[in-house]
Amino acid sequence: MAYDVRPTEAELSEARALVTVALDACERELDLEDSVRVALGWTDNPPVVAEQSGVAGTCYSGGQVEVGFNADAEGWSDAVGPVVALQYGRAWFDERVTVAFRWQRLLREAFADRFAAARFPDGPRPWRTTEEAAERWTALSDDLSERDDLAGDRATMGVAAAVGRELAAECDLAAFVDRDRSAVAAAGEAAFD
Repeated sequence: MAYDVRPTEAELSEARALVTVALDACERELDLEDSVRVALGWTDNPPVVAEQSGVAGTCYSGGQVEVGFNADAEGWSDAVGPVVALQYGRAWFDERVTVAFRWQRLLREAFADRFAAARFPDGPRPWRTTEEAAERWTALSDDLSERDDLAGDRATMGVAAAVGRELAAECDLAAFVDRDRSAVAAAGEAAFD
């Protein structure tokens, strides 16, 4: 019986080193109250491989982070740092704000995107195009006060990235946690209208 176990020890070792470097860079900028625990593993998810340079992450409550990577994808090693920084930014935001509404989810993702972009300015940003993000904003803008049920997809992240750019023009990153629904709405309108 033939089999293939991925990641190989060498691939896992390289990914672990990249994650550690990224976490160190993040920690120098913002301290977390609790520890971040990263579960690192392999992904064969076709959209992640094709559209996200082979790296994707998720941040759960309590600083639990999952990062999946595929070392066969072109640019995967350049994508690890930005993805880890994005998750770190989410964890930092989550320690300060309980996300209950759509506008808070957008604010969280806006913060995380700006934080990752500042740490890794040349890193890949696999969000949907401005046109697709604008369509999503149109669908979301009237319902920002609804309970959080937003998909964590690339179109929503495109909206959040645009909102984050607008908010960053008026306040420093740490002040994002103090923004309210009207600030998120105004930033979205400025970005897409």
